[in-house]
Amino acid sequence: MTTSAQPASGVAEEPVQGRKETQVLSAARLEFLKHGFSETSMDAIARAAGVSKATLYAYFPSKEALFSHLVQKECDEKCRDIPAPDLDVGLTPALEMLCRHFVSHFLTKESAAFFQTVSSERWRFPELCRLYFTTGKKTVLDFVAGYLDEAKNRGLLLFDDAQLAAEQLLNLAVADLPMRVALGLELRSEAEYEKMMQSGIAVFLKAYGASNASLG
Repeated sequence: MTTSAQPASGVAEEPVQGRKETQVLSAARLEFLKHGFSETSMDAIARAAGVSKATLYAYFPSKEALFSHLVQKECDEKCRDIPAPDLDVGLTPALEMLCRHFVSHFLTKESAAFFQTVSSERWRFPELCRLYFTTGKKTVLDFVAGYLDEAKNRGLLLFDDAQLAAEQLLNLAVADLPMRVALGLELRSEAEYEKMMQSGIAVFLKAYGASNASLG
């Protein structure tokens, strides 16, 4: 009986199709970061990825579809890496760990560059910015709201609307960081953002913290 070959390690190789798609996405991301959406052509992406235009269009029928896929992927990856803090260590440390993830995201050069690339297309392709905003925001708020609900169920927080509370927490934590990144302005130091984040969490807990809760 004939069996399909596998590498010596016994781990199945990634299908060629999957590898090519990864090549395309990686190359497209770099091209968009270098030249922006408008100045990047599908020809340039195909050359950078080492694939034919026919192969590229087989995966993505248009540049807009490719960019939209990258936006979706960026949002998914950002939220996949969200830490799951342990409320047993105390509510304040847990919220700090959670919010620090989002502050760090905007301070990371690569993430900031993609965010700027998206925001730079807001006039010519507002639907791409809308996709980034709605997709990323919904995924993040759903996660944070679920986490706040858990804290509420433990008697640590009191609120009526978990989604609203989540949005307020994140706004307090990241402060002006997203706007500075989008506009390409000089950022504050990490120490300043840490201080602002801690202050924002303190304000949040004054508004929503249960009076008898141990904050840690």
